[in-house]
Amino acid sequence: MIFNKKGEIDFLNLLIQSAENTLKGAQMFRSAMMGDKPPATYYDSLKEIENVGDSFTHEIFKGLNKVFITPLDREDIMELAVRLDDVLDGIEASIARFDYLNIAFTNQYMKDFSEVLVSSCEHLLAAFKLLAKKKYIQIQEHTVHINSLENEGDRLMREGIREIFTSPTDPYHDFKLKELYERLEQTTDCCEDVADILDSVVLRYA
Repeated sequence: MIFNKKGEIDFLNLLIQSAENTLKGAQMFRSAMMGDKPPATYYDSLKEIENVGDSFTHEIFKGLNKVFITPLDREDIMELAVRLDDVLDGIEASIARFDYLNIAFTNQYMKDFSEVLVSSCEHLLAAFKLLAKKKYIQIQEHTVHINSLENEGDRLMREGIREIFTSPTDPYHDFKLKELYERLEQTTDCCEDVADILDSVVLRYA
């Protein structure tokens, strides 16, 4: 458990550490997409990062059960923790597909998705740091970027799936790509979900 100088549970710092861990996962996923090794070889390492993320979420929930006064509404802290965990779960689920669908290659769509996820997680981390400093208005600069990146994720999925159906190859191969693109797009949605909660916090506290 992390405490502030007053000896209180530091929920905002826990959220920052969770966001840092989520960014670490996104960066590892990008390495998997950009590297020369089969992407599935990164699964165990990413699973460890995902387990660390679960522990942060557990710590936040355990802390909320112990205290009555929190820096934000309890529901906001819970939603931020859960939705942030969803981002990392999505990254882990995406790399898992390389394993159980036996995808041994990457392409430009996958690489571009990995860049979108890293950028989104960088903006999330910056937003959580501003939240801890109560710089609410500045948070919106980052949530706007995250929303734009989610739109980019939509575009990548549409173009990737369009290519599958305009230039079909083996049906099993095409199914694998469609499954992966859709999961990656859902993960960019998860980033936007966190941004939406941050925007609602800004409206109430700014």
